[in-house]
Amino acid sequence: MKRRLLGLGLGLGLWMSAIAPVLAVQPASISASDNVAWSKVVDNPFDGKVVYDRNYKDDFVLVSSWSKNGIGVTYIRLHTTLIGYDSYYSHHRRWFDPFLDETPIYRQYAVDSAPDSISLAINGKIYTYESGPVSPDLAAALASAPSGKVPIRLVWRDGRTKDTEIGKDTVKAWKTIFQPS
Repeated sequence: MKRRLLGLGLGLGLWMSAIAPVLAVQPASISASDNVAWSKVVDNPFDGKVVYDRNYKDDFVLVSSWSKNGIGVTYIRLHTTLIGYDSYYSHHRRWFDPFLDETPIYRQYAVDSAPDSISLAINGKIYTYESGPVSPDLAAALASAPSGKVPIRLVWRDGRTKDTEIGKDTVKAWKTIFQPS
């Protein structure tokens, strides 16, 4: 009996070690509420020259960090759910008003995720980033991106996508960070 378990354990260990790690974008090293210099080049002891960007919309926040060592992205989906109605006021008023009879109660929450890849549309060409240091080809494209916002597409393994953009001041900072050494 012990031999079978040992054999199974070794076989499982060998099987698991044969699986290649999945490439995916790492989460941003900062959060949306951090007190950092947004859209400005800063020196980070771990990443070197880096620029942090955040993009607020009605239903999401996108936080990203951009350095030669890698791009980090955290997509925060904001959800609002109706959880019920409060009828307290309807029982404590002296008159009836159908519009004030019940007050909706909402719960708001956020769900963080990092996409599996980011596609960027720069100068009429699409560049894709998945993990690791920024490739020389992508670095050159980032350094030469025209002034203004850059459209990006976040892609998850399950097929979900989200189109958004990187702000013009972050794009301007790319010129410093990704210039050839």
